[in-house]
Amino acid sequence: MNMFEEIEREKQDLPKIKNITNEISHYTFNGYQKFAIVTFLVCFCFGIILGNLFPACGTSSNLYGSCTTTEFNFSLMLFFWFVSFLGCLFFYAIGHIISLLTSIDESLRKSK
Repeated sequence: MNMFEEIEREKQDLPKIKNITNEISHYTFNGYQKFAIVTFLVCFCFGIILGNLFPACGTSSNLYGSCTTTEFNFSLMLFFWFVSFLGCLFFYAIGHIISLLTSIDESLRKSK
């Protein structure tokens, strides 16, 4: 058995952009999913603002510490992004479950 012949047999064409946009355009978001997407975009920007508002101490002048240089608080920004991602993912999942349940309900009503 030749490996290249098997690859040729199993090979599929890449999907065209028109097919991809048709598949995406049929999907509609419900209120929970829209809320999660908008909230994540707002929290993404707010994470950058928080990292700048609460800077980290770069170097301190003595043991008990007054900061001589401050820098962007990258860890606070990443933490806020992670927490907001989890919260928004939770709302998005609730919206997806609700949309699946409504589609099941619609298909059950049609079959009766």
